[in-house]
Amino acid sequence: MNQFYSLRVKSVQEQTQDAIAIAFELEGDNKERFRFKPGQHLTLRYQDQGEELRRCYSICSRQGEEELTIAVKRVPGGRFSNWVNDNLKAGDALEVMPPQGVFFQQAEKLGGESYLGFAAGSGITPLLSIVKAVLAERPDSRFTLVYGNRSWRQTMFAEALADLKDRYPNRFQLICLFSREQGESDILNGRLDAERIQSLFASRLLSDEYDHCFACGPEEMMQAVEQVLPEQGLARERIHTERFNSGAPRAISAEQRAARSQGEVSLVLDGREFRVEVSAEDDSILDAALRAGADLPYACKGGVCATCKCRVLEGEVDMALNYSLEEDEVARGYVLSCQARPRSGAVRISFDD
Repeated sequence: MNQFYSLRVKSVQEQTQDAIAIAFELEGDNKERFRFKPGQHLTLRYQDQGEELRRCYSICSRQGEEELTIAVKRVPGGRFSNWVNDNLKAGDALEVMPPQGVFFQQAEKLGGESYLGFAAGSGITPLLSIVKAVLAERPDSRFTLVYGNRSWRQTMFAEALADLKDRYPNRFQLICLFSREQGESDILNGRLDAERIQSLFASRLLSDEYDHCFACGPEEMMQAVEQVLPEQGLARERIHTERFNSGAPRAISAEQRAARSQGEVSLVLDGREFRVEVSAEDDSILDAALRAGADLPYACKGGVCATCKCRVLEGEVDMALNYSLEEDEVARGYVLSCQARPRSGAVRISFDD
């Protein structure tokens, strides 16, 4: 799972003036290697002036479609996103790790037929894969998607969503909100915050009979969903969120750094075991391992993507942040190595479980 593979770009299509969709060719063993579930993501690796960059992008297509597709939106100052939008073309090759992520896993386990989704901007990417899969594979399902953007011209995958509306007129409801474009109804003008979501329920545009809710977008919208949906009676275990970043890194004082626990950690990867020393200067077990030259799976380093997920076999660790693991995964001993530090003297973790 940690290995990267070279995938050739089949096509690059403009979605908006600052976002593109990238389709990859899958040949030979890669067809099976890159099978995916709805809501999963790919980790891409790129060398920029001698520095290795890793970025995660959600898969937009559905398993069974001809192409494996992601979308990359230009980020101000983003080294990788700007390079891709300015330079990438069909025929180029990118280094890609096989699909990862559990965004849809809990909902699939619990079952259900009525789904609600909230997305804003590029947060549509994992939701699009989930919407396609649910509608195509569950004939009795219904999906309502609330999608916020600045304007219609800045709406990613507008054509694909319109096609889904035409294909499933009685099962797919699309509610678009715009913050910088006036619509026919005031309730659809503005940002997707808690007040707006409450208004959508109060106006009966949204019902109170959903089995699951998915959300991906800016932190303000995510917190609003996590606040309002339980108020509408949806159990927290049925509210599934996917974050693209964890915000600004927290500052660590010299006193806090000096007080950090230290110790030796045993790591199991691909059946092999090795040890690393975690010092007070290391922000995490992952940082200590990378400093020692280990080739561990990782991408965001912010507790978001779960690429660095591992399982504690012995000892205890503390996690600073967790935006990606479900409660039952944490209960079974899974942690994010990019956020974990040893609490006990002897710790053994596995990336193979």
